[in-house]
Amino acid sequence: MQMPDFSRSSPLQRWAVPAFFVAVFLLGLLIFRDFGVSIDENQQRDIGMISLKHVAQKIAPNWVEGDYNFVKYQTPLAEFYDRDYGVAFETPVSFLERIFKIADDGDKFLFRHFCTFLVCFGGLIAIFQLARRRFNDWRIGLLAALWMLLTPRLFAESFYNDKDAVFMAMFAIATNTAVRLLLRPTLRRALVHALVCAITIDVRIMGVLLPLATLGLLSWRSFRGELRWAQLGKIVAVYLVVMAGVVVLLWPYLWPAPLHNFVQAFKNMSAFRWGGTVLYRGSMVLATELPWHYAPVWMGITTPILYLVAGLTGIVLVIRQLLRAQWRLWHDEGGLQDLLFLGLFFGPLLAVIVLHSVLYDGWRQLYFIYPAFLLLAIRGWVAAAAWRPRWAGWPRALYAATALSMLIVGAQMVRDHPLQNVYFNLLAGANVGERFEMDYWGLGYRQDLEYIIANEPRSVVKVFAPGPSPAEFNRLMLPADQRGRLQFTDKPEEADYFITNYRWHPESYPYPHEVHQVRADGRRIHSVFRLRW
Repeated sequence: MQMPDFSRSSPLQRWAVPAFFVAVFLLGLLIFRDFGVSIDENQQRDIGMISLKHVAQKIAPNWVEGDYNFVKYQTPLAEFYDRDYGVAFETPVSFLERIFKIADDGDKFLFRHFCTFLVCFGGLIAIFQLARRRFNDWRIGLLAALWMLLTPRLFAESFYNDKDAVFMAMFAIATNTAVRLLLRPTLRRALVHALVCAITIDVRIMGVLLPLATLGLLSWRSFRGELRWAQLGKIVAVYLVVMAGVVVLLWPYLWPAPLHNFVQAFKNMSAFRWGGTVLYRGSMVLATELPWHYAPVWMGITTPILYLVAGLTGIVLVIRQLLRAQWRLWHDEGGLQDLLFLGLFFGPLLAVIVLHSVLYDGWRQLYFIYPAFLLLAIRGWVAAAAWRPRWAGWPRALYAATALSMLIVGAQMVRDHPLQNVYFNLLAGANVGERFEMDYWGLGYRQDLEYIIANEPRSVVKVFAPGPSPAEFNRLMLPADQRGRLQFTDKPEEADYFITNYRWHPESYPYPHEVHQVRADGRRIHSVFRLRW
Protein backbone atom coordinates (compact mmCIF):
# COMPACT_ATOMS: atom_id res chain seq x y z
CA MET A 1 0.00 0.00 0.00
CA GLN A 2 1.47 3.32 -1.07
CA MET A 3 0.75 6.54 0.76
CA PRO A 4 -1.03 9.01 -1.57
CA ASP A 5 1.33 11.45 -3.19
CA PHE A 6 0.65 15.07 -2.33
CA SER A 7 3.17 17.32 -3.98
CA ARG A 8 4.42 20.53 -2.39
CA SER A 9 2.08 22.51 -4.63
CA SER A 10 -1.03 20.49 -3.78
CA PRO A 11 -4.09 22.38 -2.55
CA LEU A 12 -4.21 20.17 0.54
CA GLN A 13 -0.75 21.21 1.65
CA ARG A 14 -1.48 24.89 1.04
CA TRP A 15 -4.26 24.90 3.63
CA ALA A 16 -3.37 21.95 5.88
CA VAL A 17 0.04 23.19 7.04
CA PRO A 18 -1.03 26.77 7.84
CA ALA A 19 -4.24 25.46 9.44
CA PHE A 20 -2.24 23.19 11.75
CA PHE A 21 0.05 25.94 12.99
CA VAL A 22 -2.77 28.47 13.30
CA ALA A 23 -4.65 25.93 15.42
CA VAL A 24 -1.61 25.37 17.64
CA PHE A 25 -1.11 29.11 18.05
CA LEU A 26 -4.76 29.65 18.96
CA LEU A 27 -4.56 26.77 21.43
CA GLY A 28 -1.60 28.46 23.08
CA LEU A 29 -3.51 31.74 23.33
CA LEU A 30 -6.42 29.93 24.97
CA ILE A 31 -4.47 28.03 27.62
CA PHE A 32 -1.28 29.95 28.49
CA ARG A 33 -3.06 31.46 31.51
CA ASP A 34 -3.86 28.02 32.94
CA PHE A 35 -0.43 27.11 34.28
CA GLY A 36 0.98 27.86 37.71
CA VAL A 37 4.26 29.56 38.49
CA SER A 38 7.26 27.22 38.58
CA ILE A 39 9.98 27.29 41.19
CA ASP A 40 12.54 28.81 38.79
CA GLU A 41 10.51 31.59 37.21
CA ASN A 42 11.02 34.35 39.75
CA GLN A 43 14.77 33.69 39.76
CA GLN A 44 14.83 33.83 35.96
CA ARG A 45 12.95 37.12 35.99
CA ASP A 46 15.50 38.50 38.46
CA ILE A 47 18.30 37.53 36.07
CA GLY A 48 16.57 39.33 33.22
CA MET A 49 15.80 42.46 35.22
CA ILE A 50 19.32 42.79 36.65
CA SER A 51 20.85 42.43 33.19
CA LEU A 52 18.33 44.87 31.74
CA LYS A 53 19.08 47.40 34.45
CA HIS A 54 22.81 46.97 33.86
CA VAL A 55 22.40 47.75 30.16
CA ALA A 56 19.79 50.49 30.57
CA GLN A 57 21.89 52.39 33.11
CA LYS A 58 24.51 52.80 30.41
CA ILE A 59 22.23 54.00 27.61
CA ALA A 60 19.01 55.24 29.25
CA PRO A 61 19.62 55.96 32.97
CA ASN A 62 16.59 58.26 33.23
CA TRP A 63 14.32 55.42 32.17
CA VAL A 64 15.67 53.23 34.97
CA GLU A 65 15.23 55.96 37.56
CA GLY A 66 11.65 56.57 36.45
CA ASP A 67 10.49 52.95 36.76
CA TYR A 68 9.96 51.73 40.32
CA ASN A 69 10.20 48.10 39.13
CA PHE A 70 13.99 48.46 39.03
CA VAL A 71 14.27 49.65 42.65
CA LYS A 72 14.43 46.18 44.21
CA TYR A 73 17.36 45.19 41.98
CA GLN A 74 20.23 46.87 43.78
CA THR A 75 22.84 44.14 43.31
CA PRO A 76 25.21 45.04 40.46
CA LEU A 77 25.48 42.49 37.67
CA ALA A 78 29.17 41.86 38.49
CA GLU A 79 28.18 40.79 42.04
CA PHE A 80 25.03 38.85 41.17
CA TYR A 81 25.22 35.14 42.02
CA ASP A 82 23.80 33.98 38.67
CA ARG A 83 25.56 36.61 36.55
CA ASP A 84 26.96 33.93 34.22
CA TYR A 85 23.54 32.80 33.01
CA GLY A 86 22.71 33.53 29.38
CA VAL A 87 20.06 36.22 29.05
CA ALA A 88 19.10 36.23 25.37
CA PHE A 89 15.55 35.35 26.39
CA GLU A 90 15.31 36.83 29.87
CA THR A 91 16.46 40.38 29.10
CA PRO A 92 14.22 40.95 26.03
CA VAL A 93 11.21 39.63 27.95
CA SER A 94 11.98 41.93 30.87
CA PHE A 95 12.41 44.81 28.43
CA LEU A 96 9.04 44.15 26.78
CA GLU A 97 7.42 43.83 30.19
CA ARG A 98 8.61 47.32 31.09
CA ILE A 99 7.82 48.77 27.64
CA PHE A 100 4.25 47.49 27.94
CA LYS A 101 4.17 48.83 31.53
CA ILE A 102 2.84 45.59 32.99
CA ALA A 103 2.20 46.51 36.61
CA ASP A 104 0.40 43.54 38.15
CA ASP A 105 2.83 40.90 39.44
CA GLY A 106 0.59 38.06 38.26
CA ASP A 107 0.37 39.55 34.78
CA LYS A 108 4.18 39.69 34.65
CA PHE A 109 4.38 35.93 35.01
CA LEU A 110 1.54 35.38 32.54
CA PHE A 111 3.38 37.55 30.04
CA ARG A 112 6.48 35.39 30.54
CA HIS A 113 4.36 32.29 29.91
CA PHE A 114 3.13 33.78 26.66
CA CYS A 115 6.66 34.69 25.53
CA THR A 116 7.91 31.21 26.43
CA PHE A 117 5.13 29.72 24.32
CA LEU A 118 6.03 31.97 21.36
CA VAL A 119 9.64 30.77 21.32
CA CYS A 120 8.58 27.13 21.68
CA PHE A 121 6.07 27.65 18.87
CA GLY A 122 8.99 28.76 16.71
CA GLY A 123 10.82 25.57 17.68
CA LEU A 124 7.79 23.52 16.60
CA ILE A 125 7.89 25.16 13.16
CA ALA A 126 11.60 24.36 12.92
CA ILE A 127 10.96 20.68 13.69
CA PHE A 128 8.32 20.60 10.96
CA GLN A 129 10.75 22.12 8.47
CA LEU A 130 13.55 19.74 9.46
CA ALA A 131 11.37 16.66 8.96
CA ARG A 132 9.76 17.96 5.77
CA ARG A 133 13.17 18.69 4.26
CA ARG A 134 14.73 15.42 5.37
CA PHE A 135 11.92 13.23 3.95
CA ASN A 136 10.77 15.58 1.19
CA ASP A 137 7.19 15.22 2.38
CA TRP A 138 5.14 17.84 4.18
CA ARG A 139 2.96 15.16 5.77
CA ILE A 140 5.99 13.70 7.51
CA GLY A 141 6.84 17.21 8.66
CA LEU A 142 3.39 17.51 10.24
CA LEU A 143 3.80 14.09 11.87
CA ALA A 144 7.06 15.21 13.49
CA ALA A 145 5.40 18.43 14.70
CA LEU A 146 2.47 16.41 16.07
CA TRP A 147 4.81 14.11 17.98
CA MET A 148 6.51 17.14 19.46
CA LEU A 149 3.16 18.66 20.37
CA LEU A 150 1.96 15.36 21.83
CA THR A 151 4.91 14.96 24.17
CA PRO A 152 3.04 15.72 27.40
CA ARG A 153 5.82 17.02 29.61
CA LEU A 154 7.32 19.25 26.97
CA PHE A 155 3.90 20.54 25.96
CA ALA A 156 3.30 21.83 29.48
CA GLU A 157 6.83 23.11 29.94
CA SER A 158 6.63 25.09 26.71
CA PHE A 159 4.50 27.58 28.66
CA TYR A 160 6.60 28.13 31.79
CA ASN A 161 10.03 26.50 31.48
CA ASP A 162 11.93 29.51 30.17
CA LYS A 163 15.24 27.73 30.69
CA ASP A 164 15.20 24.21 29.26
CA ALA A 165 12.19 24.43 26.93
CA VAL A 166 13.29 27.77 25.46
CA PHE A 167 16.79 26.40 24.92
CA MET A 168 15.36 23.28 23.29
CA ALA A 169 13.30 25.43 20.91
CA MET A 170 16.24 27.65 20.02
CA PHE A 171 18.43 24.58 19.53
CA ALA A 172 15.86 23.19 17.09
CA ILE A 173 15.74 26.48 15.19
CA ALA A 174 19.54 26.58 15.06
CA THR A 175 19.62 22.95 13.87
CA ASN A 176 17.26 23.94 11.08
CA THR A 177 19.54 26.76 9.92
CA ALA A 178 22.52 24.41 10.27
CA VAL A 179 20.97 21.88 7.87
CA ARG A 180 20.18 24.63 5.37
CA LEU A 181 23.80 25.76 5.48
CA LEU A 182 25.24 22.25 5.29
CA LEU A 183 23.17 21.33 2.24
CA ARG A 184 23.66 24.60 0.33
CA PRO A 185 26.63 26.51 1.78
CA THR A 186 26.32 30.23 1.02
CA LEU A 187 27.43 33.37 2.82
CA ARG A 188 23.82 34.39 3.41
CA ARG A 189 22.96 31.09 5.04
CA ALA A 190 26.15 31.27 7.10
CA LEU A 191 25.10 34.70 8.34
CA VAL A 192 21.62 33.49 9.34
CA HIS A 193 23.03 30.42 11.08
CA ALA A 194 25.59 32.56 12.92
CA LEU A 195 22.87 34.87 14.27
CA VAL A 196 20.65 32.00 15.42
CA CYS A 197 23.57 30.11 16.97
CA ALA A 198 24.64 33.23 18.87
CA ILE A 199 21.17 33.65 20.35
CA THR A 200 21.06 29.95 21.22
CA ILE A 201 24.43 30.14 22.99
CA ASP A 202 23.24 33.22 24.87
CA VAL A 203 20.23 31.28 26.12
CA ARG A 204 22.43 28.43 27.34
CA ILE A 205 26.11 28.00 26.67
CA MET A 206 25.69 24.36 25.59
CA GLY A 207 24.58 25.86 22.29
CA VAL A 208 28.28 25.79 21.32
CA LEU A 209 27.69 22.19 20.24
CA LEU A 210 25.96 23.33 17.07
CA PRO A 211 28.81 25.49 15.73
CA LEU A 212 31.20 22.61 16.41
CA ALA A 213 28.95 20.18 14.52
CA THR A 214 28.39 22.63 11.68
CA LEU A 215 32.06 23.44 11.18
CA GLY A 216 33.05 19.79 11.45
CA LEU A 217 30.57 18.64 8.79
CA LEU A 218 31.35 21.57 6.47
CA SER A 219 35.03 20.68 6.68
CA TRP A 220 34.26 17.05 5.93
CA ARG A 221 32.28 18.12 2.89
CA SER A 222 35.36 19.96 1.65
CA PHE A 223 37.50 16.91 2.38
CA ARG A 224 35.09 14.83 0.27
CA GLY A 225 35.42 17.33 -2.57
CA GLU A 226 31.85 18.59 -2.30
CA LEU A 227 32.87 22.12 -1.27
CA ARG A 228 35.83 24.18 -2.40
CA TRP A 229 38.29 25.01 0.36
CA ALA A 230 38.32 28.68 -0.67
CA GLN A 231 34.54 28.83 -0.37
CA LEU A 232 34.72 27.07 2.98
CA GLY A 233 37.24 29.65 4.21
CA LYS A 234 34.96 32.57 3.35
CA ILE A 235 31.94 30.92 4.93
CA VAL A 236 33.79 30.00 8.12
CA ALA A 237 35.27 33.49 8.46
CA VAL A 238 31.87 35.20 8.14
CA TYR A 239 30.24 32.64 10.39
CA LEU A 240 32.75 32.87 13.24
CA VAL A 241 33.11 36.65 13.21
CA VAL A 242 29.36 37.31 13.19
CA MET A 243 28.57 34.63 15.75
CA ALA A 244 31.29 35.71 18.18
CA GLY A 245 30.28 39.36 17.86
CA VAL A 246 26.60 38.69 18.50
CA VAL A 247 27.33 36.33 21.40
CA VAL A 248 29.23 39.10 23.17
CA LEU A 249 26.75 41.80 22.20
CA LEU A 250 23.75 39.96 23.65
CA TRP A 251 25.43 38.77 26.87
CA PRO A 252 26.33 41.70 29.18
CA TYR A 253 28.25 39.40 31.53
CA LEU A 254 30.86 38.97 28.77
CA TRP A 255 31.45 42.66 28.10
CA PRO A 256 34.30 43.33 30.60
CA ALA A 257 36.36 40.30 29.49
CA PRO A 258 34.68 38.38 26.65
CA LEU A 259 36.98 35.38 26.33
CA HIS A 260 37.77 34.97 30.02
CA ASN A 261 34.17 35.27 31.13
CA PHE A 262 32.95 32.95 28.37
CA VAL A 263 35.42 30.27 29.43
CA GLN A 264 34.43 30.78 33.07
CA ALA A 265 30.75 30.45 32.22
CA PHE A 266 31.48 27.21 30.35
CA LYS A 267 33.42 25.83 33.33
CA ASN A 268 30.60 26.75 35.69
CA MET A 269 28.12 24.99 33.43
CA SER A 270 30.31 21.88 33.23
CA ALA A 271 30.39 21.61 37.04
CA PHE A 272 26.98 23.06 37.85
CA ARG A 273 26.60 24.48 41.36
CA TRP A 274 23.77 22.35 42.72
CA GLY A 275 24.35 19.79 45.43
CA GLY A 276 20.82 18.79 46.38
CA THR A 277 19.23 15.36 46.38
CA VAL A 278 16.78 13.79 43.94
CA LEU A 279 14.34 10.93 44.30
CA TYR A 280 15.43 8.23 41.90
CA ARG A 281 14.04 4.70 41.86
CA GLY A 282 12.84 5.00 45.44
CA SER A 283 16.03 6.41 46.97
CA MET A 284 17.20 9.93 47.71
CA VAL A 285 20.47 10.38 45.80
CA LEU A 286 22.85 13.32 45.74
CA ALA A 287 22.84 15.06 42.36
CA THR A 288 26.62 14.76 42.37
CA GLU A 289 26.44 10.98 42.79
CA LEU A 290 23.79 9.93 40.29
CA PRO A 291 24.28 6.64 38.41
CA TRP A 292 25.09 6.77 34.71
CA HIS A 293 21.61 5.60 33.72
CA TYR A 294 19.75 8.48 35.42
CA ALA A 295 19.13 10.51 32.23
CA PRO A 296 18.36 7.54 29.90
CA VAL A 297 15.91 6.07 32.41
CA TRP A 298 14.12 9.40 32.91
CA MET A 299 13.88 9.89 29.17
CA GLY A 300 12.60 6.35 28.77
CA ILE A 301 9.79 6.63 31.33
CA THR A 302 8.55 10.09 30.32
CA THR A 303 8.46 9.78 26.52
CA PRO A 304 5.44 8.15 24.83
CA ILE A 305 6.27 4.54 23.99
CA LEU A 306 5.45 4.95 20.29
CA TYR A 307 8.24 7.51 19.95
CA LEU A 308 10.68 5.34 21.92
CA VAL A 309 10.12 2.32 19.66
CA ALA A 310 10.37 4.44 16.52
CA GLY A 311 13.44 6.21 17.91
CA LEU A 312 15.32 3.00 18.65
CA THR A 313 14.44 1.75 15.17
CA GLY A 314 15.68 4.97 13.58
CA ILE A 315 18.92 4.94 15.58
CA VAL A 316 19.70 1.37 14.49
CA LEU A 317 19.00 2.24 10.85
CA VAL A 318 21.17 5.37 10.91
CA ILE A 319 24.07 3.53 12.57
CA ARG A 320 23.77 0.79 9.94
CA GLN A 321 23.86 3.28 7.07
CA LEU A 322 26.81 5.02 8.75
CA LEU A 323 28.75 1.76 8.89
CA ARG A 324 27.96 1.07 5.25
CA ALA A 325 29.25 4.50 4.21
CA GLN A 326 32.50 3.79 6.10
CA TRP A 327 34.94 6.71 6.13
CA ARG A 328 32.79 8.81 3.81
CA LEU A 329 30.13 8.93 6.62
CA TRP A 330 27.16 9.46 4.29
CA HIS A 331 26.03 8.56 0.78
CA ASP A 332 23.53 11.35 0.14
CA GLU A 333 21.98 14.47 1.67
CA GLY A 334 19.58 12.37 3.73
CA GLY A 335 22.52 10.50 5.25
CA LEU A 336 24.25 13.81 6.07
CA GLN A 337 21.18 15.01 7.94
CA ASP A 338 20.77 11.70 9.76
CA LEU A 339 24.40 11.86 10.87
CA LEU A 340 23.86 15.35 12.28
CA PHE A 341 20.73 14.26 14.16
CA LEU A 342 22.49 11.18 15.53
CA GLY A 343 25.40 13.28 16.76
CA LEU A 344 23.20 15.93 18.34
CA PHE A 345 21.29 13.24 20.21
CA PHE A 346 24.06 10.92 21.34
CA GLY A 347 26.85 13.46 21.79
CA PRO A 348 25.37 15.41 24.74
CA LEU A 349 23.84 12.27 26.27
CA LEU A 350 27.18 10.44 26.28
CA ALA A 351 28.96 13.58 27.50
CA VAL A 352 26.86 13.91 30.66
CA ILE A 353 27.34 10.19 31.34
CA VAL A 354 31.12 10.22 30.81
CA LEU A 355 31.68 13.55 32.61
CA HIS A 356 29.30 12.59 35.42
CA SER A 357 27.53 15.91 35.07
CA VAL A 358 25.16 17.21 37.73
CA LEU A 359 21.55 16.58 36.71
CA TYR A 360 18.29 16.97 38.61
CA ASP A 361 14.55 17.20 38.05
CA GLY A 362 14.53 14.36 35.55
CA TRP A 363 16.30 14.96 32.25
CA ARG A 364 15.27 18.57 31.71
CA GLN A 365 18.86 19.75 31.25
CA LEU A 366 18.93 17.46 28.20
CA TYR A 367 15.63 18.46 26.64
CA PHE A 368 17.56 20.07 23.80
CA ILE A 369 18.49 16.63 22.41
CA TYR A 370 14.82 15.68 22.06
CA PRO A 371 14.17 17.28 18.62
CA ALA A 372 17.08 15.27 17.20
CA PHE A 373 15.66 12.15 18.83
CA LEU A 374 12.24 12.84 17.31
CA LEU A 375 13.78 13.20 13.86
CA LEU A 376 15.52 9.84 14.33
CA ALA A 377 12.18 8.42 15.47
CA ILE A 378 10.52 9.73 12.33
CA ARG A 379 13.30 8.05 10.37
CA GLY A 380 12.35 4.77 12.03
CA TRP A 381 8.62 5.30 11.41
CA VAL A 382 9.14 6.12 7.74
CA ALA A 383 11.19 2.95 7.32
CA ALA A 384 8.44 0.94 9.01
CA ALA A 385 5.83 2.52 6.73
CA ALA A 386 7.90 1.56 3.68
CA TRP A 387 8.45 -2.01 4.88
CA ARG A 388 6.52 -4.61 2.89
CA PRO A 389 6.27 -7.91 4.77
CA ARG A 390 4.17 -10.79 3.49
CA TRP A 391 1.26 -9.63 5.61
CA ALA A 392 -0.66 -7.28 3.34
CA GLY A 393 -2.34 -5.53 6.25
CA TRP A 394 0.93 -4.19 7.72
CA PRO A 395 0.75 -0.58 6.49
CA ARG A 396 -2.83 -0.14 7.67
CA ALA A 397 -1.95 -1.70 11.03
CA LEU A 398 0.99 0.70 11.43
CA TYR A 399 -1.12 3.75 10.61
CA ALA A 400 -3.88 2.59 12.95
CA ALA A 401 -1.46 1.89 15.80
CA THR A 402 0.18 5.27 15.29
CA ALA A 403 -3.13 7.10 15.27
CA LEU A 404 -4.39 5.18 18.32
CA SER A 405 -1.22 5.86 20.30
CA MET A 406 -1.36 9.57 19.51
CA LEU A 407 -5.06 9.66 20.38
CA ILE A 408 -4.43 8.03 23.77
CA VAL A 409 -1.60 10.44 24.59
CA GLY A 410 -3.68 13.41 23.47
CA ALA A 411 -6.66 12.32 25.57
CA GLN A 412 -4.44 11.92 28.60
CA MET A 413 -3.02 15.41 28.06
CA VAL A 414 -6.50 16.89 27.91
CA ARG A 415 -7.55 15.00 31.04
CA ASP A 416 -4.49 16.07 33.06
CA HIS A 417 -4.34 19.68 31.88
CA PRO A 418 -2.58 21.81 33.11
CA LEU A 419 -0.40 19.22 34.84
CA GLN A 420 0.96 17.32 31.85
CA ASN A 421 4.40 17.90 33.42
CA VAL A 422 3.91 14.78 35.61
CA TYR A 423 3.32 12.39 32.69
CA PHE A 424 4.86 8.92 32.94
CA ASN A 425 4.45 6.06 30.48
CA LEU A 426 3.83 2.40 31.33
CA LEU A 427 7.55 1.71 31.68
CA ALA A 428 7.58 3.73 34.90
CA GLY A 429 5.68 0.93 36.63
CA ALA A 430 3.52 1.17 39.73
CA ASN A 431 3.84 3.51 42.72
CA VAL A 432 5.63 6.11 40.63
CA GLY A 433 5.25 8.84 43.24
CA GLU A 434 7.26 6.79 45.72
CA ARG A 435 10.12 6.20 43.29
CA PHE A 436 10.45 9.32 41.13
CA GLU A 437 10.04 13.07 41.51
CA MET A 438 6.55 14.24 40.64
CA ASP A 439 5.63 17.95 40.54
CA TYR A 440 9.16 19.26 41.14
CA TRP A 441 8.17 22.50 39.37
CA GLY A 442 5.51 23.16 42.01
CA LEU A 443 2.81 24.09 39.51
CA GLY A 444 0.10 22.35 41.51
CA TYR A 445 0.39 24.92 44.30
CA ARG A 446 -1.88 27.12 42.23
CA GLN A 447 -4.64 24.52 42.50
CA ASP A 448 -3.98 24.09 46.22
CA LEU A 449 -4.49 27.80 46.81
CA GLU A 450 -7.52 27.97 44.53
CA TYR A 451 -9.14 25.23 46.60
CA ILE A 452 -8.46 27.06 49.87
CA ILE A 453 -9.83 30.35 48.57
CA ALA A 454 -12.94 28.69 47.20
CA ASN A 455 -13.71 26.71 50.36
CA GLU A 456 -12.50 28.92 53.21
CA PRO A 457 -14.97 31.63 54.37
CA ARG A 458 -12.53 33.47 56.63
CA SER A 459 -11.16 36.74 55.34
CA VAL A 460 -7.58 35.81 56.32
CA VAL A 461 -6.11 32.32 56.03
CA LYS A 462 -2.63 31.30 57.16
CA VAL A 463 -0.83 28.76 54.99
CA PHE A 464 2.37 26.79 55.50
CA ALA A 465 4.20 25.24 52.53
CA PRO A 466 7.53 23.49 53.20
CA GLY A 467 10.26 25.18 51.25
CA PRO A 468 11.81 25.75 48.92
CA SER A 469 8.63 26.06 46.90
CA PRO A 470 6.87 28.52 44.58
CA ALA A 471 3.69 28.45 46.68
CA GLU A 472 3.79 32.18 47.46
CA PHE A 473 4.34 33.08 43.82
CA ASN A 474 1.36 30.97 42.82
CA ARG A 475 -0.76 33.27 44.96
CA LEU A 476 -0.21 35.79 42.15
CA MET A 477 -2.23 33.55 39.84
CA LEU A 478 -5.33 34.15 41.96
CA PRO A 479 -7.73 37.04 41.35
CA ALA A 480 -6.15 40.24 42.65
CA ASP A 481 -8.90 40.77 45.24
CA GLN A 482 -8.30 37.30 46.72
CA ARG A 483 -4.52 37.31 47.08
CA GLY A 484 -4.51 39.31 50.31
CA ARG A 485 -6.61 36.67 52.06
CA LEU A 486 -3.65 34.29 52.08
CA GLN A 487 -0.85 34.80 54.58
CA PHE A 488 2.14 32.47 54.43
CA THR A 489 3.89 31.48 57.62
CA ASP A 490 7.16 29.65 58.31
CA LYS A 491 5.70 27.90 61.34
CA PRO A 492 3.22 25.05 60.73
CA GLU A 493 1.85 25.42 64.27
CA GLU A 494 0.57 28.88 63.30
CA ALA A 495 -0.99 27.77 60.02
CA ASP A 496 -4.58 26.98 59.17
CA TYR A 497 -3.55 24.86 56.19
CA PHE A 498 -0.51 22.77 55.24
CA ILE A 499 0.07 22.33 51.49
CA THR A 500 2.74 20.20 49.86
CA ASN A 501 3.96 18.77 46.56
CA TYR A 502 5.89 16.01 48.40
CA ARG A 503 9.22 17.28 47.06
CA TRP A 504 12.03 15.62 49.00
CA HIS A 505 9.30 13.97 51.09
CA PRO A 506 7.62 11.17 49.09
CA GLU A 507 6.21 9.66 52.28
CA SER A 508 2.79 10.55 53.64
CA TYR A 509 2.44 13.25 56.26
CA PRO A 510 1.02 12.60 59.75
CA TYR A 511 -1.75 15.21 59.48
CA PRO A 512 -5.16 13.50 59.78
CA HIS A 513 -7.35 16.01 57.94
CA GLU A 514 -6.48 15.88 54.25
CA VAL A 515 -9.20 17.97 52.65
CA HIS A 516 -7.99 18.08 49.05
CA GLN A 517 -5.70 16.30 46.61
CA VAL A 518 -4.38 17.42 43.26
CA ARG A 519 -4.11 14.37 41.03
CA ALA A 520 -2.79 13.67 37.54
CA ASP A 521 -3.10 10.35 35.72
CA GLY A 522 -4.74 9.01 38.88
CA ARG A 523 -1.70 9.82 40.99
CA ARG A 524 -1.64 12.16 43.99
CA ILE A 525 0.84 14.95 43.42
CA HIS A 526 -0.32 17.59 45.94
CA SER A 527 -2.21 17.56 49.21
CA VAL A 528 -4.00 20.20 51.26
CA PHE A 529 -4.27 19.47 54.99
CA ARG A 530 -6.45 21.50 57.31
CA LEU A 531 -4.66 22.11 60.61
CA ARG A 532 -7.03 24.45 62.45
CA TRP A 533 -10.70 25.36 62.45
